[in-house]
Amino acid sequence: MSDGPKLLLVDGTNLCFREHFSKKNLSHRGRAVDVLYGVFKSLVSYHKKWPDHFRIVCWEGGYARRLEESEAAVERGLIPSSYKQNRRDKAAEPDPDLEPLFEQMDQLGEMLPRTRTMQVRVKGYEADDVINSYAEWAVRHGGDAVIVSTDQDFYQCLQPGVVVFDARAQELWTHERFEKEFDFPPPLWVDKGAIEGEVGPSKDNIFGVDGWGPVNACRYVCKYGDIDAILAALREKKRRGKREETFLAQEERLRLAKSLKRMDVVEELPMPRVRRAATKGDVEKMFLEHGFASLLKEIWRLV
Repeated sequence: MSDGPKLLLVDGTNLCFREHFSKKNLSHRGRAVDVLYGVFKSLVSYHKKWPDHFRIVCWEGGYARRLEESEAAVERGLIPSSYKQNRRDKAAEPDPDLEPLFEQMDQLGEMLPRTRTMQVRVKGYEADDVINSYAEWAVRHGGDAVIVSTDQDFYQCLQPGVVVFDARAQELWTHERFEKEFDFPPPLWVDKGAIEGEVGPSKDNIFGVDGWGPVNACRYVCKYGDIDAILAALREKKRRGKREETFLAQEERLRLAKSLKRMDVVEELPMPRVRRAATKGDVEKMFLEHGFASLLKEIWRLV
């Protein structure tokens, strides 16, 4: 067992959306509580699995670097639209069905500190970046981290001391499992993702190489390594297929895609600590006000 910091890093938005759609229409006295109930029930479950780990819920704080890079690429005609443009367009016309979700996410800002759960939002950085940074910090200080999210982008964080728990599939991913399944090390997950891209209504709007999907992306990463290694190998080939020619022709776009897929390291993060004392009575009152009587026997796990 490690003697350093032990962190449980929760992707807050990912968790809230998952709970909203799995427990939709759950209410108490006319108020929607699906997200609130789901989040606290999940935190209890996570504590049972990792009782020694300090909980940090990470929230979105923007994506300044990625937006700047992608908008510059749009101006040069490299890609047709910028990072998360589709999501921003959708946000401009709010979905009334999601109002209860966002209202409860705001409520969590007040409620989570009462359960010895730290929250972190860093302006200009996505929750992914914050989580990756805390995981790196924990390992650097001789500890370990558990990342809780269904987002497979977190596979790039896998290393000795860092695991990813997919709460929807109830699966734990370690770097050993990843390498056995994909036959390449976790850092190359960024290269694989950059090659195939990520475009769609609910995707991040990252344009990979035309005509390349996950199968070919995995195959070339397994055979050659990262994007630089693949480019070098293709240039050495005397005869290249049409798909390989496209890969070489779209090198600049490919490097942008990798930059957008790669998680950043936030240099200055709040130290993991409880900022507000929590008592069993305090949490009990909060749970009863929201109709969470079934969680009362588990209160001690959160305080």
